[in-house]
Amino acid sequence: MSQVTFNQLLDDVPLYTPVDVSGFLCDITVKRQEQNKGLAALEQRKIVEKTTQLSGKLQPSLYCGSDGCNNYTYFEMLSTTQQHLDLNCPSINRVAFRCCNCKQKSYEFYLEITPTVNGNANNDTIFRIQKVGQQPRHGKAIPKKASKLIGKERNLFFKGSISENQGMGIGAFSYYRRVIDSQKDKIFDEIIKVLNLTTGNETLIQELTDAKAETQFTKAVDKIKTALPDGLKISGYDPLKLLYQALSEGLHNHTDEECLENAHDIKLVLFQFSERLDSALKDDAELTSAINRLARKGR
Repeated sequence: MSQVTFNQLLDDVPLYTPVDVSGFLCDITVKRQEQNKGLAALEQRKIVEKTTQLSGKLQPSLYCGSDGCNNYTYFEMLSTTQQHLDLNCPSINRVAFRCCNCKQKSYEFYLEITPTVNGNANNDTIFRIQKVGQQPRHGKAIPKKASKLIGKERNLFFKGSISENQGMGIGAFSYYRRVIDSQKDKIFDEIIKVLNLTTGNETLIQELTDAKAETQFTKAVDKIKTALPDGLKISGYDPLKLLYQALSEGLHNHTDEECLENAHDIKLVLFQFSERLDSALKDDAELTSAINRLARKGR
């Protein structure tokens, strides 16, 4: 995984996944150390700062499930955070945050922070960081539009999200596959709703209807020979085929890391597909309203 922001580290990166991070140090500490180095240089001395501090002003955007929030909000750092960083060796720091809005929801992260320099760090310095613990465990919030497709399997999907967040690829993949198998009829029905908005889709509608007789999503998609209309495609690709490719590979021929990557891709495609479906239905509803308004004016 490439370099990420400190916010992305906390919210997106699974446990035990080392990533490169910068830009999270205390500006006051960095400035003071730079001034000390400047004074030492004037006196022809050399100073190597062996420690630094996490910024106390970090306010990551994290999901808060408390009543009154139920959304992404900014979180403030708590005083229990271990801000001291040793630049000579790796350290594990407890980093705690509380919701700025409700003041109730809090998270604790345990970060293994490995410096890439032996001293004199600033906010351009890269650190190798991995989450080695998190309390409470949490999955990513399900977007409202995707929640419509996931339906009654929200709890199962959330377990998959927790597994993904903890770096358990096989578990995440298994949960997401079960959700899509269970909800394939719902997914097909939403596609049919969009197809019914225009003419000429009778063949695809019939194929989707017949495919619902299968119990597995991959076997169902095998029966669908007609491509989805361009308006439902993601970057030019049929989302049903993308999900099929990811799910048909199974678990047995892949490492846990590969399963984690597949699980992440499945989730992203499902989320984006739900956006396409919702947008198509919304556009039609807005067009219908506009036509009705104009028709009334002409009476």
